[in-house]
Amino acid sequence: MRTKSEIERAASALRRMGTPESLAQAEVIEGRRSETWVFEHYLKNVPEEERNEQLFYAARDAAQYLHGKIGISALCADLEDEPKQTCRETITIDLMEYRSLISRIERIERRLGLNVRKPRKNIREASGDMISQSELCRYIGCGKSTVKRWVDKGLITGYRNGYSVQYSRQEIDRNPTVQEYISKKNH
Repeated sequence: MRTKSEIERAASALRRMGTPESLAQAEVIEGRRSETWVFEHYLKNVPEEERNEQLFYAARDAAQYLHGKIGISALCADLEDEPKQTCRETITIDLMEYRSLISRIERIERRLGLNVRKPRKNIREASGDMISQSELCRYIGCGKSTVKRWVDKGLITGYRNGYSVQYSRQEIDRNPTVQEYISKKNH
């Protein structure tokens, strides 16, 4: 919905034009009418021989302007569209709340199928001794979902070996995410 000043500016310009179409548009804008109202008022509840399609389309455009679908320049060529204002406000939240929000966003992305997984590298690209996912979980002391999440985020690298995924023990030992997890778990 447009602001009061935008509505007044558009209605004033349309009334100055003085055509039947512009007056109908001003009425729709000032009355803050919807496209449904316009349809019922100009088509549905009017006998076919009395319908004026030009008025209907003009009024429909005004309803679309009112609800932000088109700019004022589509109604009145003399007026320019107002630039969109962006609200930039800074808020501060604690780390736990931030992590909770990120977790919720990730769940929504998974449910909507928006979570794009990072591809696993080929086992030939690996260095060092390799361990399976279950061995990695025992080694770190976490669940498979934690390991999968880290791989999907690109925090650790999984290497595809046929249908299974393996991990380089050397990379795991040097990985800051894994080290942070282990140190938090031990405290």
